[in-house]
Amino acid sequence: MAPWARPTRASVRLQTRLTISSAVLITGVSLAIGSAVSFSAYNHEISTASNQLVNDSRQIKAAKGQELSTALLLSYQQDMTIGLLDSTKHLTEIKSGSIPLVGKSVQKILNAAADNPVLRQTPTGAPYLLEAVSLAGGEWVLLQQTVADAHSRLSNSLASLVLFTASADLVAVLLVWLMIRRDLWQIRRLIGAAKRIANGGEATFPDGKGTTEVLQLSAALKSMVLQLQANEVEMQRFLGDASHELRTPLTVIRGYLEMLGKTAGGGGGAASAPAAEFTARAVGKMSAEVSRMQQLIEDLLLLAELGAAGRPLEISRVDLIAVITTETESLPDLQPGRELTLNLPESALLDADLALLSQLFGNLFSNIRRHTSSATPVEVSVSSTDGGWQILVDDGGPGLTDDAYAKGVGHFERFDPSRSRDNGGSGLGMSIMAGIVNRHHGSLKLERSPLGGLRTRIWLPEL
Repeated sequence: MAPWARPTRASVRLQTRLTISSAVLITGVSLAIGSAVSFSAYNHEISTASNQLVNDSRQIKAAKGQELSTALLLSYQQDMTIGLLDSTKHLTEIKSGSIPLVGKSVQKILNAAADNPVLRQTPTGAPYLLEAVSLAGGEWVLLQQTVADAHSRLSNSLASLVLFTASADLVAVLLVWLMIRRDLWQIRRLIGAAKRIANGGEATFPDGKGTTEVLQLSAALKSMVLQLQANEVEMQRFLGDASHELRTPLTVIRGYLEMLGKTAGGGGGAASAPAAEFTARAVGKMSAEVSRMQQLIEDLLLLAELGAAGRPLEISRVDLIAVITTETESLPDLQPGRELTLNLPESALLDADLALLSQLFGNLFSNIRRHTSSATPVEVSVSSTDGGWQILVDDGGPGLTDDAYAKGVGHFERFDPSRSRDNGGSGLGMSIMAGIVNRHHGSLKLERSPLGGLRTRIWLPEL
């Protein structure tokens, strides 16, 4: 049996909870509705019998001088027991019925029964209604009518209700089991997949298409795991690239230090001109490599802050046009032959971090200067769209490969293999740009430019 096929305590508890919940719900609803209907019917029967006794007592009272005759006549039309309580409190049975005449009745019961029929029980537990009709001279006519049939029907209804509820619970349990069986099976597979992933095994998820919550959960977990695996691969590559980027300048510095050590220990007199010249060149080279490592470390720290959202944004009202204009001024100044075309509105206001936006466009135009010749045209356009500002930066350089456009921005990514580390930077510039755009809830895409080179498409919301 496959690991995912074994029931787990969690799934058993879930199935038990669902089953018990369904049974309790059905039991509660069935008993509430059935009891209400049964007691309503019973109360209606008792009320009907009581109203009949009230009418009988009125007819007896209306028959002046013939009360007992009228009572006897009514008793033959109905199943009643007639009794006479005389002024000496002696009880005489006038006519017997289904309910035998109960012994002496105390005065408070007679007074209560004179107003409305009273529901009582015989010594054997048989239920009946008692109605007392007062006569002249302190005598009472007692009317007793059985309601055993109403009680029997109530008992039968309640027994049927219990039997029906038990049957409904059984059907509900079976239906719940049939309906959730596949979902529980899928859940057990997901639990097994999660355990295998936790133990370093291969991630396999239930197949199948559907709109059930379990299948949606399976698809979401599969997507999450694949993304985490991709992130792990990316992180491993990132760490390897970072180690390589740091090891290269360290190797250079170590080589020059060893050579300087040999030069210093080679002679006891004053340093010769070639040795002094070599020392100056070595110090300059090591200083440049230290600066490169410092810049790389600063870029790594900034990228980590942007990715973890650890650096709080200093939001202010920023004119995007002013930021772009400031950064583009360096293109014609440093490369006088550069053809620059600006299609900019008068202003483009948005809430943003001014320092990060300046670094964003500083990196962007620095990349253009570094990786394209001074004869390459550059065109910058800004337009309002989708509740924000779209910035298009096109150049007429060599552009990127099709694979680079599809891959997008990555850490330490040098899209042109011919670019060396001397002019290619650390490879984090584009990643920092993407991080800055993401922190502002925008988007950055690399596309093929109509000018033949690279188009950088940036969208920033106005916030």
